[in-house]
Amino acid sequence: MKYIITAIIVCASSILFAQSTGNIDVNISGQTTREQLNQMRKELNLQGVVFTYSPQFDQERHLTALRYKFTTTDQVLIGEGEHAALQQNGANVHIQVNPITKFYTEEKNVAPHK
Repeated sequence: MKYIITAIIVCASSILFAQSTGNIDVNISGQTTREQLNQMRKELNLQGVVFTYSPQFDQERHLTALRYKFTTTDQVLIGEGEHAALQQNGANVHIQVNPITKFYTEEKNVAPHK
């Protein structure tokens, strides 16, 4: 439940941020669910960004890896990438996209092995 609330807050803040600057924030971690990815896809589409992705999950349905691509609705590439270590504790990726300027940046974090 905590993760669902966090995802809703992140999505809502992304929408507010996008309205003021055109930039859209996307945050994905190993705790992100299939349903949350689908919700992100729908919300990004409403903002003019097509979010396609190929997730990998373990037996407990935790996200372990993700390939992703962001395009405009007319299929102009904004950016693409992947994170292959989302199963590590604390691993995540923060992505910023802007469908107007075609701006794309990503920051990957991987926790050190213990």
